[in-house]
Amino acid sequence: MKKFFYVLFLIIISVGIFLIFKRPPKPSPSEPTAPKTEPKITLRIKNKEIQVELADTPEKRALGLMFRQNLEENSGMLFVFECEGIYPFWMKNTRIPLSIAFIDKNNMIIDILEMVPNQEVIRYSPSIPFIAALEMNRGWFLQNGINIGDTVYGIP
Repeated sequence: MKKFFYVLFLIIISVGIFLIFKRPPKPSPSEPTAPKTEPKITLRIKNKEIQVELADTPEKRALGLMFRQNLEENSGMLFVFECEGIYPFWMKNTRIPLSIAFIDKNNMIIDILEMVPNQEVIRYSPSIPFIAALEMNRGWFLQNGINIGDTVYGIP
């Protein structure tokens, strides 16, 4: 009878240990993870097609590209606002060096700025109202010959 309880005890302990180690690790609350990427839409500027995530709600615009480790080539994020205005952008918790193009209600680029990663002091915005902003890897606009005055096609 003692042997039966001893074997039963060993089985219970073994199952308990198995269940403890089978659980996936919990993410550390001190280290945020990158958000899931959204479905992408296609934009075209001159002869260049790009795939962009759409940030069209206050929550998506506030999060932007924060906590991301990288951004694929020819990919970016399009911020679309409900009405024209001057909306300052910053790079808090944004690790990727970015360029940003500000787009008016006629889908024309009105300004392009280079942004510094991981800082909260500098605010980026043009001095005239815009309806959308397109963030791409730093230097993308220059490397692809995209300039102020060019039209962005495909903005919803």
